[in-house]
Amino acid sequence: MMRNYRLKFNRRLLLVFSLGLIVLGVIAAMAFVQMGEDPIGALCLSGSGTSYALMAAVGNIDRVSDKETSGYQISARLWLIDVDGQVDDTVPFPRANAAGEVGTIPLRTGEFMHYFDVIDDTISDSSKGEKGEITTVVTNTIEFTVGGFRRNIQRFMEDHPGGRFLIIYQMNDDESYYIIGTALKPMLFKSFERLNKDSRSVKMTFENKSFQQPQKYIGSIVRDEPAVLEADAAVLTVLSNKNQYTTGANTAETKLTGVAGLAEADETRIIEIIGSGGAYPTIIEDGANFVLKNAATWTGNAGSRISFRVLDKDTLVEASRIQTA
Repeated sequence: MMRNYRLKFNRRLLLVFSLGLIVLGVIAAMAFVQMGEDPIGALCLSGSGTSYALMAAVGNIDRVSDKETSGYQISARLWLIDVDGQVDDTVPFPRANAAGEVGTIPLRTGEFMHYFDVIDDTISDSSKGEKGEITTVVTNTIEFTVGGFRRNIQRFMEDHPGGRFLIIYQMNDDESYYIIGTALKPMLFKSFERLNKDSRSVKMTFENKSFQQPQKYIGSIVRDEPAVLEADAAVLTVLSNKNQYTTGANTAETKLTGVAGLAEADETRIIEIIGSGGAYPTIIEDGANFVLKNAATWTGNAGSRISFRVLDKDTLVEASRIQTA
């Protein structure tokens, strides 16, 4: 008897508790309706307000044509930059701007970017994200095959296993450059496989574990020394074969106020100015020829850099900057 009574009592208690939860849910839904909210959406998204902002940044993702999805669009030339041996770590590493664009990688004095010409259509750039028990692990991988049995390839294999690199490559369809890896999360030279039977070639694999995907690279491919502006120069004279310019050793307060040497064919070209410091570092102010983000003045202190996108033959628009004190 006592046992049956307890069972009945527990069932009634559970029923009362369930009805109470239902009533509370109805009251909450009515409150959301009165506030003009979708009750289902509001209940599902309560406590995750940042989700709105995150998805707003992503926006809508529409369907694309086969041209947009076609494979084998990476150029057969890529550039490898040794983080430990070539990158100048005494100046700030460039951060991506709001458009996901990265400026020129600062190299140590006398260092230049060296390219690998690889076998056509062997470059594979991929990322894989997988949710584990605690968090998601993202692995970025670049693989490519270099042809031939050459000493410089062998030296790379001998000297750089486990090396830390930034990798720049170009897309065939729109000629844009992309960079993968950062100074803090470079691409590691993970493995290689040398063949000398059916073909004479080496397959190389680079990896890192980072959420950051390849960023658009709008900096210079540094092949030689930058041109040096004359001391006290007020006009930037752009040369056809130079995209980088170092400010001169000014003897008085100096401002760049004009630009010359550009033509209609230079539109969208990226021009970079590197500060050399000194007693009178070159200053660039927002104006008709130099359009600066938020109209913020740039000062050419040592380690400072500013990149401009050519709008027309008279106008440069800021693309990215590094400003040191």
